[in-house]
Amino acid sequence: MKISAYILCFNESLMIRHTLNYYSNFCTEITVLNNNSTDDSIEIITNEYPDVKIKNFGEPNLYREDIQTDIKNNCWKESDADYVIVCDMDEFLYAENLPEKLKLLEEQKPAICSVIGYEMFSKKFPKDYKISLLDQVKYGVRNYRFDKTIIFSPKKVKNINFDYGAHSCDPEFYTSGNQDILFEFKLLHFKYLSKKYLYRKHLKYMKRMSKINIVNRWGAEYTEGKKHIDKKFKLAKKHLFKIIP
Repeated sequence: MKISAYILCFNESLMIRHTLNYYSNFCTEITVLNNNSTDDSIEIITNEYPDVKIKNFGEPNLYREDIQTDIKNNCWKESDADYVIVCDMDEFLYAENLPEKLKLLEEQKPAICSVIGYEMFSKKFPKDYKISLLDQVKYGVRNYRFDKTIIFSPKKVKNINFDYGAHSCDPEFYTSGNQDILFEFKLLHFKYLSKKYLYRKHLKYMKRMSKINIVNRWGAEYTEGKKHIDKKFKLAKKHLFKIIP
């Protein structure tokens, strides 16, 4: 079974090794969709992951959710893979026994899969790239907003039609009867990997906010600064549970 991953990237030098190490374990192809990164993200790919493809998009120093959504809706359309994964750099498609799960996926061949979302939390950013991120960050909280359709079959799905932020979609199928989504994965959102890490990241995103983002409140959390991040960590502290065995 051929699985191709399309992963969005802007200045992910701290995260990119964790993500590429993870998806390299089971993806046949990986394409990083680079939104004009200004750190050494692309250099890391070039030097350490020569098989990973890089495609550039967007305008320099400008964050536009509408452009990112369009990219996610179309980047996979010429793929000959059995399944594509379309996600952000901090989103991991997960199952407790992933190899066995993928074997079942190959046998059952659903058009799209149900995905159950969780936000993962850590007090310190895990900088040991020789150890899987899943072995370093195991606790999180349930978040239905990350029940995102990030894996589907390009052979059965004609258009995925993500809404802004890709938190929901309205897929169109080539033939009827392909709407079975009983096959289930988890999505682990590894965003909250220390307050310090997020303070810096949100500040960079805020400085890149486009007028269209501001008007539509896309990425509004970035404009809230430390307040949003502190609130998320405070709330999560009351509800954290072990998600990864």
